[in-house]
Amino acid sequence: MKSTQLINLLLISAFALTLAGCFPDNSRIYDGPMQVEFNPTSDTQRMSNGIVYDATVQLIGPHQDTDVTINFEIDTENSTAVEGVHFEVGGRSTVLPANSSFAQITVTAIEENIDDERPEVVITLLGNDTGDVIAAENYRTFTLTLRP
Repeated sequence: MKSTQLINLLLISAFALTLAGCFPDNSRIYDGPMQVEFNPTSDTQRMSNGIVYDATVQLIGPHQDTDVTINFEIDTENSTAVEGVHFEVGGRSTVLPANSSFAQITVTAIEENIDDERPEVVITLLGNDTGDVIAAENYRTFTLTLRP
C-alpha cells in the first residue's frame, strides 16, 4: 500500500515539475532605447459618444523620474480632416508624467462640421526634443475617424 502511495506521489511530483518548465521566462527586461507608441493605433469617434477623444501614448521602457514631453504632428498629407474645421488639438506635444507609462493627446471634434464623409485625423509621434525618447516605428501613427 505504501509503495503505491509513494509511486503516485513521485508521478504527481514529476508531472508538476514538467509543467513548471512550460511557463515562459518573464524575468526578461527591455533594455532597448526608450520609445513611445500609440495603443491602439486607430479608432472611431462617434459624435453621440461626445466630441472629445483621448489618443493613448504608451511608453516602452522604464518609468522616468521626471515628466517627459513627447512631440507629435498632424499628418496633413494623409488626413482628410482639417484642423480648425473638423477638429482641434491643443498644441503639438503631450506630457508623459513622471513614473507613468501613459500620456494622452486630446482631439476635440467640431461636431457641426462632421458629416457622412467621416473625415480622418492622422497623428504621428516624433519623440522628445533631446532624442532620448524615439517613436516606435510600427506604432508611431494614429488614425481617428470622426463620424456623426
